[in-house]
Formats: sequence, structure tokens, C-alpha cells
Amino acid sequence: MNVCLLSTVYPKQNDDFNGIYVHRLAKAFVKMGIEVHVVAPHAKELKKDEEFDGVFIHRFQYMYPASSQSLTYFPGISENLKKPFNRFQVFPFAVSMTKKLIEVVRKYKIDVINAHWGIPSGFLATSTKKFHRKPVMITLYGAELFPLEKRKSKFLRKLITDALNHAEKVVGISDATCRVAKKFCGRNDIEVLPDGIDTETFNPKLNGEEIKKRYNLKNHFLVFSSGRMVERKGFKYLIEAIPYILKKSSNTKTILGGDGPERLHLENLTKSLKIEENVIFSGFIPNGDFPKYMKACDVFVLPSIVDDRGDTEGSATILLEAMACGVPIVGTKVGGIPYAIKDGIGGFLVEEKNPKELAEKILMSLEDEALRTSMGKMGSKYVEEKFSWLKIAQRYQEEFEKLI
Repeated sequence: MNVCLLSTVYPKQNDDFNGIYVHRLAKAFVKMGIEVHVVAPHAKELKKDEEFDGVFIHRFQYMYPASSQSLTYFPGISENLKKPFNRFQVFPFAVSMTKKLIEVVRKYKIDVINAHWGIPSGFLATSTKKFHRKPVMITLYGAELFPLEKRKSKFLRKLITDALNHAEKVVGISDATCRVAKKFCGRNDIEVLPDGIDTETFNPKLNGEEIKKRYNLKNHFLVFSSGRMVERKGFKYLIEAIPYILKKSSNTKTILGGDGPERLHLENLTKSLKIEENVIFSGFIPNGDFPKYMKACDVFVLPSIVDDRGDTEGSATILLEAMACGVPIVGTKVGGIPYAIKDGIGGFLVEEKNPKELAEKILMSLEDEALRTSMGKMGSKYVEEKFSWLKIAQRYQEEFEKLI
């Protein structure tokens, strides 16, 4: 079986997190004997064709010179589109992606196309079927859908509705994602097929001592959170929870990993709350170090919210990665998080935008070592049984076979 994955993001190198979930799926396919070709955007100093972990990657250049390409990659298309110059790149991007897709399908005798995100990938793959003549399966993530529930953009809604109605198969990474997709297009056969977790990379046997030494945290509790620093991640509310935590657990430190447009605001917030000594902004964390950060912490927190545009968390992948490491978690009841995370199994779910409740649940784990241990064991077992990448990839393979 030859499969083409069409995506707007893909890791640029080993330590890159951009589109890492697509690469992990691709690697799982390779282990199963599937030949995988990825079509993804080019960026400055990247090779246009290369093999990475057994995956064949074909990158299309959509602007010249290469350094002017700024529509995709960090912090994401939705954020990048806020800049006028990036909006002018949409048309050449769409044309270039389509040309490269058709070229790869014909040259490598692709059997099925798996488009990641409904737009632009899903729309471009389905609207050009008369040229490539291959079945299309769309994987929805939610971020391309949730904002359209609030925005009255007839154009974007039509694009995504057309894509969903013309695909041979549509799946979403959470029940919330599938619910919105069904609402848009009227299809009732859209099923949940979640992101998987790399249980070889994230596991309870890891050692986090290196991270504790790096930040001098030997005698401290550690709360960890990470992600793009944008509004929907809700880091503001975790920072506002920290003073409540410090009242009862003064030897607690919090590491916030990642970067983004909200970082300066968050740093200023820690100063205004006079907690800057207890909060560490680590910046980008390389993929190789990320599991060590997970294992080093006592609690992992994802305080996501529904932002002003209606955008929210499509899945609970990062929470499941923490659970796979045997670390208790605290997450919010938004988007796709409640689909994957069950309150009391490996951690807790709280209401969004509620610093006090966040603090209460974090303190429950910090103050009770037996609870932390039992939650950790419960969580790692839960992830291994339900979310390993091999099991998720096998479900994809079954769908591909039906389509072919």
C-alpha cells in the first residue's frame, strides 16, 4: 500500500514539534510495511525531497525567495494570517500544494490520500480528484472548525463543507471535532479516530533528574505546562492559580514551555503577581528533552480555554503523553479534552478559566504522594491500552483498505 499524507505542517528536523503528530503517524505506517509519501510546505534551508525515519517527504515551495515563505509553521496558519503579507501567500500556496500532490500521486503510484486538516489540505485533495483519481480520507483536528461556529464566513464554511461532502471518508480526533463537522455538512458517518501516543518515547521508565538538576529543583515540587503561547492555551489562568498554590505549597516551581505571541504578556503577569521567582519560562523544548520534562514534573497541567474566536483544544494529546509517563494531569473541560481524559483516571478535569479550581486539583496531587503514584500508574495503563500509535495506525490501515 502506498499512502500520501497531505499536511500544512511537518517537522523540519528531529527536534521540531511542528506537525509531529503527522510524523508519528507516518512512522507507525512505515513499521507496518506501508510506503508513506508526505506532501508538506517548504521553508528556508530545508531540502525539497528527503527521507526521514523511513518516510519520504516532498516539500513544495510557494514563494520566492524561500525566505519569504511565512504562511505556515510556527505559530500556525491562523495566527500567521493576521499579518497582511501572509494573506497574499494563500493563493500561491494552494496552487503549489495542489501541483505537488498530483505530481507525487502519479509518480509514486499512490493508492489513497490522507489529508490532514479540512482546509486547506482536505479541500485541495477533494476538489482535484478528477486529476489524481484517488480516494481521499480527511483527518479533522478541530481548530479549522471551532472558530467557524462563531464567525459568519460563508466562504470558509463552503470550502470546508465541500471538502467534507466530497471525501470518501472523514474522521476527527475527538468527539467535539466530529460533532461540529457533522453540523456543517450533514454527514452522519464521521467517526472519531484520535491521535496516538508514542509509548516508546513517553513511558514511566524515563528519568527526569537531568531536568531537575538543570533548574536546581531537587527540593521542589514541579508543575509543568507547555504549548504555543496563544490565547486558547489558557496559560494566563495557570499563572493566576500559582499564588493559591504557593500559599499551601511554597516550595513549588512551575515551568512553562514553548513560545508565541502571548509570552511577553504572561511574563509581565508573573511580575505583577510577584511570582516570577516561582515560574520558569523555558522557551522551546526540543523533542528529545520533552519526555524528560514530563517525567521530572509532579503534575502536568493543560489549562486550555475557548478563546474569543471560538477556537479551542482539538485533542488531549499532550495530556495523554504526560499520563503515558506515569504523571498525574489536570486539564480543562473544553474541546476534545473530555473525550480522551476521564475525570479521576490518571488525573482531573476542571472548568475553564477557573484559577482556584486549577489550584485545588493541582494541590490534591502535590500534597498526596500515594494519590500521585496511583494516578500515575492508572494513567500510563490507560494510554497504553487505548492510545498507542500502533493501534491508531492499524485503524487507519483498515479504513485505507476499505477505500482502496
